[in-house]
Amino acid sequence: MNEFLFSDFPEVSTEDWKNQILKDLKGNPWDKVTWETEEGFKIEPFYRKEDTKDLPRVYKRNPGWNVTETITSESELSDLSKKGADAAILISHEEKGNQFGLKISSASDLEKLAGLTGNLPLVISLATRTATFSDSLKKLTSSHNTVLGDFDPYGTALLCGELGTEESSIGKSFAALSGSKGFAGVGIHSYYLRDSGASIGQELAYSLSWGVDYLNRHIDTGVSIEDAASNIWFWMGIGSDYFTEIAKFRAIRILWTEILNAYKPGLGESVPALIVARTSSFQFTAYDPYVNMLRGTTAAMSAVMGGADFVSVLPFDSEYSTQQELGKRIARNSQLLLRYESFLDKVEDPAAGSYYLEVLTKKLAETAWAKFQTLETEGGFGEALKKGTIQKEISTRADKKRNALATKKEILLGTNQYPLPSERHPELGISLQEVEKRGNFSNKSTYTRLVPIRLSYEFDKWRNITDAHVSSGKKLPKIFLLTIGDLTMRKARAGFSSNFLGCLGYEIIDSLGFPSVKEGVSRAKELGGDIVVLCSSDEEYANYLPEFASEMKTQLPNSWKLLAGYPKDLITQAESLGIDDFIHMKRNIVEFMEKAQTKWIGK
Repeated sequence: MNEFLFSDFPEVSTEDWKNQILKDLKGNPWDKVTWETEEGFKIEPFYRKEDTKDLPRVYKRNPGWNVTETITSESELSDLSKKGADAAILISHEEKGNQFGLKISSASDLEKLAGLTGNLPLVISLATRTATFSDSLKKLTSSHNTVLGDFDPYGTALLCGELGTEESSIGKSFAALSGSKGFAGVGIHSYYLRDSGASIGQELAYSLSWGVDYLNRHIDTGVSIEDAASNIWFWMGIGSDYFTEIAKFRAIRILWTEILNAYKPGLGESVPALIVARTSSFQFTAYDPYVNMLRGTTAAMSAVMGGADFVSVLPFDSEYSTQQELGKRIARNSQLLLRYESFLDKVEDPAAGSYYLEVLTKKLAETAWAKFQTLETEGGFGEALKKGTIQKEISTRADKKRNALATKKEILLGTNQYPLPSERHPELGISLQEVEKRGNFSNKSTYTRLVPIRLSYEFDKWRNITDAHVSSGKKLPKIFLLTIGDLTMRKARAGFSSNFLGCLGYEIIDSLGFPSVKEGVSRAKELGGDIVVLCSSDEEYANYLPEFASEMKTQLPNSWKLLAGYPKDLITQAESLGIDDFIHMKRNIVEFMEKAQTKWIGK
């Protein structure tokens, strides 16, 4: 049977599809169904086969991926493979005599801990100490088919402000780590960029420039281009933009192949990029942490569909100082679900053939390539790092995202949308203090530091004041929603206000509606309302406002008077009547939270 399915039907042209969409738009412009990505290029509502002509192949070492577990204590090493892990990341960092993670002070320590993992592939994070363990790390390849070290002076500079080694010795360290089959010793920690708020395009472009700088440093020390290419791997972040993340991983494979082929034709195909993907902490939230299970699962799927070799999912409760085994189990199982129930390990490039993903990959690659070329003409990654250009661009992007979250142009469930006011996490205070210390770290260093702070931090900080207040046995502020007038508008305004004010974690008391403002204020007084929100339509506020202000002054003189909405024609009058604030779409929630907490609980 050689006939194609639907071959009896006439072919529909692109123009026919577009005309049908325009018809369905009923006079609305075409732009109504297109959208612009964070990188600035437009996405059309549909694509066809002709849009995917001349797309390069995505090269990968092997189909499938390694479910990867991050280990920071020896007790976590037992029975990793029985728990469903295929690989392990061993963390052992030292700074000024302080140690974090596993104790690895000697070759025997390293050999012992690696042995406890069985023969699993290993990512061994020793940071600046990696080169001193080069011989021991290479030796491990006899029992572990893949071993990755993570020497990355630029990554250290981004986090700590210094390279962590003499710049003149970087090339020698690269040379010491190269030349061993099954081992790659130089890791490009681009997930630092994502954790600090970088866009997908920024991470992609900077990773390429970062990699080229390291390739050249290898070559300058006498390392062959083949050994240099084999010695570099990418440790990338995964955000929550599902399709664009898939495209990112595919794009870096395509572009890294192009770069290696520029050094030696065919090298890119013979040494495909080695990618370890880690869910970015930037998108994870402290409140309603169970939503992080969904974020972790979709992020893992993005990395797998995009072609990552190793995937590590953060536990859903990773924002807390103490994590439970449940979080780690769910993080592993989310990937096992993709393998054993979705069979995503059976295909080399699962996203191939999707017109949308193919075009998205191409456009993202073109955008990142243009930025990469600009970086190279301006002196490369190292030069941009010294000038602080990269750090400034990422900081600007992160600030833009935080402002979008504060004004609900960007949504984080459980944080600025559908928060659970009764949720309490007083223990979060320890984690928040650690983040604050990180942000206040002195920047008197050679390189401007990046500060990896999650997107929801400002919300968490102000919300947690309520939790600490309640845990100390003090009274919880009460918000009373005084609904009156037009049924549709009062319900809509009450719903919006409840969602907006729920971010504070105060008690919210809704109402079914009142025949008069006086009765509503009386009920608010009876229930002890500290904040009273008038919820009605703009048209009716002109009549209700004077009475609301008067009754509040008489019955609840010390309570806040809020108005749901922002009736432009009545703002001056409302302010003259003593309305304390307005709850509306353009109101900055974080600024409001700070104002409310300062007033009702205190910083």
